[in-house]
Amino acid sequence: MDKNVVTGWGQAFFAVLVLWSISNVFLGYSVRTQGADPIVYSCVVFTSASLVLLAYSGYGKLAKETMRSIDTWGYGFSLMLNYIVLLALLAMVTSTEATLLQSIAVVVSLLTGWFFMGRAVSKGQALGALVIVTGLFMVLSDLQVDNLGYIILLIIAMGIIQTIRTYIAEFHRPHQYAASQLVSAKDKARVVALVMFVVSTLFFVFFLGFALLMHFVEGVTIPAVPTIADFLNPYTVVFGMVAGVLLIAPLRYFEFSATHAIKTENYLAVSAFAPVATWAWEWGTAPITGINMRQLTEVDAIACAFITLGGLAMAVSRMKSDSAAESMKKHICVEAQNIVLVEDSREIVANTLEHFNSDVKSAAAALGLPQNIITAFLEDSEKVVAFKNFPDVARSYRKHVAMADGLTGLANRSAFMTALRSAAYEAEVYTVVYIDLDKFKPVNDTYGHETGDKVLQGIAERLTEVAPKNTVITRMGGDEYCMLLLDTAKESAEKLVPEIQNAVAKPFNFDGIDDEVSVSASIGIASYPEDGDNPEELLNIADKGMFSAKGESGR
Repeated sequence: MDKNVVTGWGQAFFAVLVLWSISNVFLGYSVRTQGADPIVYSCVVFTSASLVLLAYSGYGKLAKETMRSIDTWGYGFSLMLNYIVLLALLAMVTSTEATLLQSIAVVVSLLTGWFFMGRAVSKGQALGALVIVTGLFMVLSDLQVDNLGYIILLIIAMGIIQTIRTYIAEFHRPHQYAASQLVSAKDKARVVALVMFVVSTLFFVFFLGFALLMHFVEGVTIPAVPTIADFLNPYTVVFGMVAGVLLIAPLRYFEFSATHAIKTENYLAVSAFAPVATWAWEWGTAPITGINMRQLTEVDAIACAFITLGGLAMAVSRMKSDSAAESMKKHICVEAQNIVLVEDSREIVANTLEHFNSDVKSAAAALGLPQNIITAFLEDSEKVVAFKNFPDVARSYRKHVAMADGLTGLANRSAFMTALRSAAYEAEVYTVVYIDLDKFKPVNDTYGHETGDKVLQGIAERLTEVAPKNTVITRMGGDEYCMLLLDTAKESAEKLVPEIQNAVAKPFNFDGIDDEVSVSASIGIASYPEDGDNPEELLNIADKGMFSAKGESGR
C-alpha cells in the first residue's frame, strides 16, 4: 500500500481513538456537569484551536487562497453546525450514546459517495453499513427519553452535516494543493487554522453582538442565543480553550490529512470505533468527571459491538481495495490516445493466456504481475488499458511465454537454438546433451495423455535440478529433451549422464493411479569444439548418439 495511504489510515485511527473520543467525553462533561453554553463553548473551542495552529504555522503560503475559498467557508459553517448539534445531543444522552449515534454519518457518507460520486461499494462495506444500522436501531430503541423524535432529527441532521463537512475537508482545494505539492506541515496546518478561524470568529462576533443587544436593550430576548453571562462563564471559556488547544487543533489537522489520503467514507468508517474508545475514556475518567456510567445499558454495549464490527468490516474491506488499487496504479494506466501501446499490451495478455490455456494465475506469474492486472485487461471493454511498465512486462513475456515451452516451462526449441548459435561467443567449450524418454508411449496408452503430460513436466523439473549452472534446457518436442551445458567439456558431460538417467528413472506416484509410473532415458552427447563447430552439426551428432544408445539398450 502507498506510504501516504498508510499514514492516512494511521492518522484516522489516532484521531478517532484518542482525540475524537476524549473530545466527546470532554464535551459531555462541560455541558452536563459544568453547564457550558453550547454556542459559546463551540466558539471558544474553534477560535483557540485555530489560534494555536496559526501560532505554529505563522503567515505564509496559501493564506489568501484559503481565506478566499468557498470551501473554507462551507467547511467552517458545517463544522460549527455539527458541533452545536452534537452539544444539543450531549445534553440529553451520555457521551458514549452520542458517539454511537454519530455513527449514522458512516452510512450517510457511504450512500453519498455511491450516489453522487459514483464510488464503488464493496460487499464488505455494504455488510459493515448494515451491521452499523442494526446497532443504531438498538441504541435508539433502548433510549429512556421523552423526546425520542427530537433526538432522531438531531442525529439525522448530524449525519448529513458531518458527511458534508468531511467531504469538504477531502476536496478542500487549498489543502489539496498543499498536500499534492508536498509543502511543509506548517503550510497544511495554516490552511486548517484559517478554515476554523474564519467561521469561529464570525460566529463569535455574531452571537456576542446579539448578547450585547439583549443586555443593553431592555425587553429584547432572542431564543437559543447565549447571554453575556454565558460568555463570561469561566468554566465555558477555560474548558473550551483547553479542548481547542489540546484536542480539536490536532484533530482537525489529522481529519484534513486523513480524508485527503483515504477518502471521506473510509475516515468515517474508522469513526465507528469511536464508541468503544469513548466508553473506555468515559469509564476511565468517571472518578474525575462524575459522569454516571450506569446509564450505559447492556443493549448499548451490544450495539457498540455491532457498530465497531461494522466499522472494522468497512475499514478492512477498503484497505484491501486500496491495496489492489495501488497495485493497479503501479502496473497499468489508461492510454486512450496511445493505440499502439494498448494493442501491444492486450496482445501480450491474450498470447500469454492462450499459452497457459486461459489460466489467469499462471499467466500472471509468467508476466510477473498480480492476478488482478490480467483481470483488468479482460474486463477492459473500451480497450484503453495499457501496461505502465511495458518494457519489463515485454521482457518477462519473451522469457516465460514467447520463448518457453507451454507444457513444461522450459525454453522452447526456438529459444534453445538461439542460445546454441550464440554459445561459441559465450564459452570456449560447451556440450549438447540429447535425451529421449524410453517407455513413454505405454504411459500415454495405459494411463492417458493427462498422466503423460504430468510425467513430461516431472522430467523437466528433475532435469532442472540435476543440471549445472549456465545450462539451457528445452523440450525439443514430444518426449525429447536437450541440454546446452556451457563451459562443460565432453568428459565432464559424460560423467553427468548416469545422474541424468537416475533422475529420469525414478518412479512417479500420481493420485488416482495405483501403479508406479516410470520411464527411462537414452542419451547422446556432442561437444564444441571437439566434435564440431556448427550448432546444427553438433545437435545432429548428439541426436545420432542418442539413437545409438537406444539401439544398444534394445529400447
